[in-house]
Amino acid sequence: MKKLIFVAAVLTVIVFAFGAMAQQKGTPSPAKPAPADVWNAAVGVLEKIDSAAKTLEVKTMVKVPQKPVGEKMMTFATDDKTKIFILGEKNKEKKLSFDYLKTGMTLWITYKVEGGKNTAKTIEVRPQ
Repeated sequence: MKKLIFVAAVLTVIVFAFGAMAQQKGTPSPAKPAPADVWNAAVGVLEKIDSAAKTLEVKTMVKVPQKPVGEKMMTFATDDKTKIFILGEKNKEKKLSFDYLKTGMTLWITYKVEGGKNTAKTIEVRPQ
């Protein structure tokens, strides 16, 4: 009787193991995020503002492996969802409008590339 229970238990484990392996083979691996779902970050100095188009040109610092640090101009579009802020006391975010932005400000920007253009998600104004 003990041998019968042991054989039944072993067979049950084997069936579950093969079932789990079969399920794993049939399950697709998680998809890599599409390029539009990837967020990037940039830090730089605001060089030019286009209030009508609501775009910014920022001179960013770029470090390429085994090359000196260089500068790169980047253009960022904004929309109604773009969050513009500065950190105040106790790191509390103070919301700002697009009109607050002035050339010469240091900005930390998170963005994603959509349709070939950089669309800003957040723009943090940093102290000089």
